Amino acid sequence: MKKWLVSMLCGAGSVAAHAQSSVTLYGTVDEGLQYLTHSSSGGHAEVGLQSGNAIPSLFGIKGQEDLGSGRRAYFDLESGYVVNTGQQADSSSLFNRYAFVGLEDPIWGSIELGRQWNLMFQALLDFDATSMAQYSLLSTNLFPAQSDWPSNAIKYRSPVIAGFSASVEYSFGQQIAGDSRAGRYMGASLAYDRGPLSMRAIYENTRGELDTTTGISEANRVERRATVAAKYRFDRLSLMGGYANISGDLDLSRAGNLYWTGMTYTLTPKVTVLGEAIHHDMFHGRGEPTWVVIGGQYNLSPRTFLYGFAGYLDNHGANTVSLNALDSTQPYGMSQTGVQIGINHSF
Repeated sequence: MKKWLVSMLCGAGSVAAHAQSSVTLYGTVDEGLQYLTHSSSGGHAEVGLQSGNAIPSLFGIKGQEDLGSGRRAYFDLESGYVVNTGQQADSSSLFNRYAFVGLEDPIWGSIELGRQWNLMFQALLDFDATSMAQYSLLSTNLFPAQSDWPSNAIKYRSPVIAGFSASVEYSFGQQIAGDSRAGRYMGASLAYDRGPLSMRAIYENTRGELDTTTGISEANRVERRATVAAKYRFDRLSLMGGYANISGDLDLSRAGNLYWTGMTYTLTPKVTVLGEAIHHDMFHGRGEPTWVVIGGQYNLSPRTFLYGFAGYLDNHGANTVSLNALDSTQPYGMSQTGVQIGINHSF
């Protein structure tokens, strides 16, 4: 159930064309309790409400128009918010997650223009056992904030041929005259989905940005991320894993080799359990952190579920990572243990 919700809400999959035009208001409200150790420089624990534990709290407007012969035009405008306070997740932008328009053709594929997810996140969403909950691959900073949602972007997605499909994305970055490389993003991905087997290969290249306040540009610095992942689905059990190599001198993500493996198991139509282990071997002696996450979900209805996660981070010499990727606190080189319980409702 959660996989379907994430695909619908985060745009991971294409939307089938309908016979008429439509506009839909959609969203999800996710709120729960969290206990997290070593949440301050003094090593103190934190307990309180936490928004977006399983799925980011968000709302959006999407629509499409049937153009005939299997073609369609579509758009998506999406914004994140914090349930605790009612504030926007990013106060500098109204539609901070999505703001794009696209055209789809059954033969030539689709093209989208505007602000949208990067290829790495979209490609790996279904290859993380938690579907990118707050304790997940997100904790490794494999998806750095600067390139999570490339603005001024063009994305092309091919049709599926014999189980294979491809995507490419290019962002013009900050579009600053005289510094065309500032904030530029480029990515390409190859996907294979047939029967119980799914595989992904992704490459991304991100340039540094120009600080408009100081005039200092990091456009000459670059970060490269290359990833492969696979997933195999049995009757009730799904196994998945992957490898990522991070290199370059921009340092949005820590350079190194990242490995992960995970599983989900459907106990009953209402109950799913999961587990995941992640290890990051950082270059230049920056540490070798390891994350272990277990969790479960209970479906109250097609639109509402309860969930629980427990996670442990062994920092092992690293001081730049945390268990909860979306928490503003840092463990300051200490290991962390966290527990989350909550409820998610979609509309």
